[in-house]
Amino acid sequence: MLYLIIKPLVNIFYRVFYKIEFKGLEKIPFGKPIILSPNHVNGFIDPGVVVMTLPRKVRMIARGDVFKNRLAKWALNSMNVSPMYRLQEGFGEVKKNDKTFEECLTLMSENKVLLLFPEAICVQEKRLRPLKKGLSRIIFQTEEAFDFKKEVYVVPIGLNYSAPKKFRSRLFVNFGTPLSIEKYEAQYKQDKARAVNDFTKALEQEMSQLIIIIKNKDNDELTAGINEIYLEQSLTERKIDCKNIEQQYHAGKEIADMINYHDAANPVLIDSLKDKIISYLRKLQNLDLRDHLFHPEKINKLSIGNFILDFIIIWFGMPFYIIGLLMNFPPYYLGRIYADKKIKLDEFYASMRVNVSMVLWIIYFGLQLIAGFFIFHSWIFLCIYALLIPLTGFYVLHYYPAMKKIFGRWRLLGLVRKDKEKIESLMKERMQIIAEIESAKKKYIESIKTNL
Repeated sequence: MLYLIIKPLVNIFYRVFYKIEFKGLEKIPFGKPIILSPNHVNGFIDPGVVVMTLPRKVRMIARGDVFKNRLAKWALNSMNVSPMYRLQEGFGEVKKNDKTFEECLTLMSENKVLLLFPEAICVQEKRLRPLKKGLSRIIFQTEEAFDFKKEVYVVPIGLNYSAPKKFRSRLFVNFGTPLSIEKYEAQYKQDKARAVNDFTKALEQEMSQLIIIIKNKDNDELTAGINEIYLEQSLTERKIDCKNIEQQYHAGKEIADMINYHDAANPVLIDSLKDKIISYLRKLQNLDLRDHLFHPEKINKLSIGNFILDFIIIWFGMPFYIIGLLMNFPPYYLGRIYADKKIKLDEFYASMRVNVSMVLWIIYFGLQLIAGFFIFHSWIFLCIYALLIPLTGFYVLHYYPAMKKIFGRWRLLGLVRKDKEKIESLMKERMQIIAEIESAKKKYIESIKTNL
């Protein structure tokens, strides 16, 4: 089964592409029939991320149009995926869903785990689309078949990507409290349609609590800008670990909620922030700089001593970095080139890039071992080399961001010497933006207290 082969590989390679953190896995009631219900923003990455850490085998539901040819159908079935057809694919295709519903009912009767995306569409944005009723129908039909004594649970899941297409971006997987339909039993026996609708709305509300939602699409760029400028500072001020992905999620959710509030209550403030932040970040982009270089505590560390330390890190670390790149990078480079050329939809870019890179890396790894064996004719060398390949790869993952920050500091120092007034102007501009963000945050917090 491809499922058994791919699952451990996904668990490794997805953790290389993303910095992933999970919360709430212990809430899943294993031993009971379970339907996993995540939001859907990132193509084939989403099901892989949810499934890869679960000890039990999971049956997944995917769009019916991906089952078009025989090879795809065989591969998906082998990966434990079943089709669910949509109305736009034709009424004749939708009739095939009867078989999938029957399969789902059988799985639930056998206390298995089912993964279904209730939005029934993949859209790469920080919003939750209205849920379809398919999931609710499956759980109600299962319970009805067992006289409401089966105890099927739906586990809402929030998938929160900081930047889904970006290598080494963050992903916080937030498992919510399992839901049952016990309290809807009487209502279902009287009015099936209303019970299904009410449970679907309840599930939608629970899922909304587990993800960062920006209500107005026009504020997406503003939210990303505030996160870049203010998120780390807000965590530092509260003495919270800035690298903790869960804490970054909570801080990001607070920022999104603040923007949603002001977008309705004070749109003039939103427009003001938008103009200033977008203008400031574009100036930095034109200078090939990032905002984190202008954090006060980092500016204070710009000294001759730190410059020498940075130089030593670059000088002595670079040879190992180059070796690691040669051993590991070509497959990732080719995967990126392929995705850039072939994939037009953001929702499927990362899926193609990661999965193509994974297959190519495995092939590249094997070719290196074969070449190494024929060159040195030593099993001991082969074992050492096989271990060195992933070790140097992980070294590259840690060295590269450190190197980028060092080069950024050097560019900043160069600009300070070349045009000190421009840098001072940018720092002043940043301070004004921070002050306006904090003022907006204060008003938002006061509104919450007023409504309590």
